[in-house]
Amino acid sequence: MITLSVDSTSSSYAAGQSLGALLVTGAVMALIWRVTRSWRQAGPAHPPTSEAATAAARAKRRRIVLGVLALVAAAGCFKAVSVHNPEPRAAEAGADDSVGASAVPERTVAPPNRLRHHRLMAREETAVVDAALAQRGPERQSDAKRWYYGSEATGVSALLSVHTVEDDPELAAEKQRDSFTQEFRNFFAGARARDTAFFDAGPLRGRLGCGHVDTPTGEAAVCAWSDAYTSGHVLLTDTRDLEEAAQITREFRAATDRRAE
Repeated sequence: MITLSVDSTSSSYAAGQSLGALLVTGAVMALIWRVTRSWRQAGPAHPPTSEAATAAARAKRRRIVLGVLALVAAAGCFKAVSVHNPEPRAAEAGADDSVGASAVPERTVAPPNRLRHHRLMAREETAVVDAALAQRGPERQSDAKRWYYGSEATGVSALLSVHTVEDDPELAAEKQRDSFTQEFRNFFAGARARDTAFFDAGPLRGRLGCGHVDTPTGEAAVCAWSDAYTSGHVLLTDTRDLEEAAQITREFRAATDRRAE
């Protein structure tokens, strides 16, 4: 899978943003203090005057500068706090409430034999198109469970691909490291998707996004879903309507990822 170099939703990135805001604030405060040095040390504007008057004038100017510095410091701290807003990792944001940390819910991951007009094809029916269509999804295909839907007459109408943390330790590590936002950035970049949009993920927790991609047979819709335990996607060659594709993907997800009651 293509991985973008910077995860702008991570805690380390947010901490860096906050630190940057504090450093800028400190630099501005130091500059103000340095620039106002001669003004703070000068005497009253209309000499001659007594030493007491000079000291009072300097103290007043010092208080003015300190007040300005306090305002700058407050603004800098507010900025540092406001930018520190990391997104939870996928392993946390997409976890079931009834499942403990780092645990996986009891479930069965298996494709439905039929969903709407999509019929599960036998492996021998898909030997020719397997290599071509597999290139449109994530690179780590060897760890994915992948099924094709369609018929010999109409060809492939849907490709269902599912990664699970049970079968893929690398995926489990990614979900501990990446947020949903970063996962979808990587997926859409790898699939070279355009017109991307997000939709309701359905009854299971997580996130669902769709977009358009080019395939050897023309433009198609691709939808991906992610939760703490699964990353899956559906490629639909017979629809370009993303809302319809999202609904079909929700149905595929519910029929494939069957959680124990």
